[in-house]
Amino acid sequence: MSEESTLSAILEEILQAHISSSNDLSYESAKAKLAQERRRLGRNSRMVKVLSYEKLVLVLALVLLPLGRHFSERQEFSVVWLEKSIDTVMGLYIRFIVLQAETMKKLASNDDFPDYKTVNSTLERADDGGLEGAEARKQIAVWKMQITNSQDASDLAVFNDVFYNINAYAEETFAHVQHTDIGEKTNTYLDALNDYCRLVIKLLRTKWLEGSNDTIEEDDIMQRYDRMTARIAVWLSPQGDTSHVPIPLLSAWLLDYAWSSLNVVKEGVVEICRWFEPLLEHYPVVHRKSHDMDDKSEVLVYNVVNHVVRIYAPDADLQLCHFLWERRNTLIFHLHNTMSTTSEKETQQDRPKDIMQINNAFDKLPGDDKRAFKQLIASMKNVSKVGLHSIRGSGAYAMRITKWDWRNKTLKNSKRDIEPLVKAVFLELRKAREYRTVILADSVIAGLRKQLEGVLVSMMKPNVHIRLGAKFVTSETWQWWDGIEIPKDIAPITSANIDETFKSKLQQIQLEQRDQDAITGLVTYVEHMACAQATTAKDSALNSVVAEVLDVLVNVLKSNSTHLHNRSMAADPDLSCDVRAAVHLKIPKTKDQVDANTTPEPQTSGPSSKRQRSFTVSGSPSAMKKRARSSPSRNFAISDDDIVG
Repeated sequence: MSEESTLSAILEEILQAHISSSNDLSYESAKAKLAQERRRLGRNSRMVKVLSYEKLVLVLALVLLPLGRHFSERQEFSVVWLEKSIDTVMGLYIRFIVLQAETMKKLASNDDFPDYKTVNSTLERADDGGLEGAEARKQIAVWKMQITNSQDASDLAVFNDVFYNINAYAEETFAHVQHTDIGEKTNTYLDALNDYCRLVIKLLRTKWLEGSNDTIEEDDIMQRYDRMTARIAVWLSPQGDTSHVPIPLLSAWLLDYAWSSLNVVKEGVVEICRWFEPLLEHYPVVHRKSHDMDDKSEVLVYNVVNHVVRIYAPDADLQLCHFLWERRNTLIFHLHNTMSTTSEKETQQDRPKDIMQINNAFDKLPGDDKRAFKQLIASMKNVSKVGLHSIRGSGAYAMRITKWDWRNKTLKNSKRDIEPLVKAVFLELRKAREYRTVILADSVIAGLRKQLEGVLVSMMKPNVHIRLGAKFVTSETWQWWDGIEIPKDIAPITSANIDETFKSKLQQIQLEQRDQDAITGLVTYVEHMACAQATTAKDSALNSVVAEVLDVLVNVLKSNSTHLHNRSMAADPDLSCDVRAAVHLKIPKTKDQVDANTTPEPQTSGPSSKRQRSFTVSGSPSAMKKRARSSPSRNFAISDDDIVG
């Protein structure tokens, strides 16, 4: 039996265990069935990694699988894809799926709601600029809140035979809309959303209501379908909400969009995850066969939900992921861009790669850190007797909030099992003070951290007192494990004061990044063409003549990219451009070598006729090949200073 067949069978077993149990025990029954299947699995490392991710498997089995073939034939049910994709954003992605499925349940609710005729009339009046239009928009806002607050547990099977059509309409209407415009109040997106809504409503009303001999008022089922189309029309309307624009309904297109959108800001997501887990990069190095920290965003969510101060909101994981999703194109994109600069990447990549490197790096720390380490190790040994609050000193709070279960009784050898990761905590504390203090001096990144604090505090039980070292603090504040505060002279940006200039600048960066990825893909492709290399050796560099011409092409593409973007941002297709003004897309020169046995071509004239030989791609040619085999959506940085105009 193939891996996919095995996974499908396991998911079916989990779903059946869920269905056959009482409502109070159904989720626990599904978890128990997963644990049982995991024990029977054997040593298939790919499958073990997938099934070790409990939340992922349960979402696949209980949320996506029941929605039919439109979803069950997707990549999310491929063991190979899952194993490769469990890395950074999967935790956010699966909760996005849950949120969208919950939205569809609310839209299918059997709760009382106005009929479609009433709703459609109100939607038409909402476009008016007078008092009548204002009243209509106010009513739409009330209806949207009514949908949001719906508690009816509806069966989504009603949508199973229309998901393919809904998906086709999304592919058709949003084909020419930039991904960064989805969910934003741009004319292009709003026009496409209007067309999409019209097509979806027409489809549903034709399929559900036409062809019946009964009137809607005489048939309970038809009344329900009528109210469902009314809810969907309200939900997809941009009216009634001044701060948010709706995104399309759940479909394969939406999942592809969400996955790519989250991966585009991956470096920003990783940095946010570091704010919640001190051992995010170190734990996998020490425990290579463990799956406790396979996916970084899942670690983030776990640490928030299980935080020492006790998060009491029952849907804390969904609230947190919704917060991050809403800021993916603004604050998180800005953080991603900051963390993707060449210098910042070098800062993040110099962490120890094994226990020996951890020990060597720790030995170079000052004596104060080493004394604090000994004190922390000593206090950790007494935790079983006096509790977590007894841990004192530097690194203590990090040990209280980490996902690493260092109190597990199987860790009997302190020197082997515990000390390396405690040392890693001190290394991470020092690194955080070096770079995080700097990036938090950016008002946008400081604003993201401050807004995140507000969301976390709102989910805590009021007036809970927690012990922090020798003092108690209340839940009115959020304590970060790194202890780093926003500089007092920095005013964090709030969601209300993200002005149009900032959004315009981000839009320009996003456009440039799209072209940057395309150009980088072209360069990578040429680098690994056998006919473009200098020799027949396996790790041969690029032929120098080919590299010269490739540099010319890259510079011309960058220049043309700038012209197109300037015209797009100015909404002027005839805007004149200076061919010398090109955004620096930070695409490094390729490593090349001269073939002594080949007569060189005459020097090609162009923007890069004088090549900088000293600036080469980092790493060996074999490392370049490894990068070429990885995901094509590699993200290089573009700083705000790179924007022309």
